[in-house]
Amino acid sequence: MKDCVFCKIISGEIPSYKIYEDDFCLAFLDISNDVYGHTLVIPKKHYETMITCDNTTLSRVIETCKKIGDFYVKEKGIDGYNILNNTGSVAGQSVKHIHFHVIPRKEGDEVKLFNELPDCGADLNAVCEELKLPKENVVSCACDDAVVIYTDGACSGNPGAGGWASILNFKGKEKILSGGEENTTNNRMELMAVIQGLESVKDSQIIKVYSDSAYVVNAFNQNWLSNWQKNNWKTSGKSEVLNKDLWQRLLKVVQKHNVEFIKVKGHSDNENNNRCDALAREEIIKLQD
Repeated sequence: MKDCVFCKIISGEIPSYKIYEDDFCLAFLDISNDVYGHTLVIPKKHYETMITCDNTTLSRVIETCKKIGDFYVKEKGIDGYNILNNTGSVAGQSVKHIHFHVIPRKEGDEVKLFNELPDCGADLNAVCEELKLPKENVVSCACDDAVVIYTDGACSGNPGAGGWASILNFKGKEKILSGGEENTTNNRMELMAVIQGLESVKDSQIIKVYSDSAYVVNAFNQNWLSNWQKNNWKTSGKSEVLNKDLWQRLLKVVQKHNVEFIKVKGHSDNENNNRCDALAREEIIKLQD
């Protein structure tokens, strides 16, 4: 966001005392300099508050807070830490970019982060009834007797270091697969995620594959693959089909099952697709470390 001070820190427009950085998060010292090591942790994608932040990003930010806090305790002699977040200006949020404070604590530091609040006098039974969240109907993603596979691939540079991930669900049981390659492309990682997921299903099954890759889904649902095979693996423009080796490997495993390909919107509200994206990017980070 153009006028956000934290976005300017992320872009390097404003300097910071950087403590940690990965593909999702940035952590830097709070210039208030009030508590030794007071650190701010922010997502690189702009969200104003926790309310608007997607669960995958929020999860990564919390994981980063824990990573930093644990490092301070285990390696730097800190005795403990607070993790704080203010959501909304009424709660004290001054910068409209979601952020968490990691505040290191030492025995006897006498830092007081919380004021002593008076008893509000409310009847807690009444409050509980008023504020209790409605019960959610949790629907299994196993879809009757079908195996459900969510997949995603990612690449840092294209070509570059890449990662893939598959999450399989069957009758309430989940299996997670992920991996990476040092020099690849985004499309190859999208294909590899589907291949690995399908190849892990040993017996012939009804399978629903959810992918945010139009490249993968349309190849089956719009008959691209049939046409490529008829044309001896040439496109309509007579050029060689890219990634022929992976398409042939995928076709071989698809023929073993009854597979339906379903397109989902990437980086949106599909939790398992977002989880796959996060897993794939973690594989990239492993290659870059």
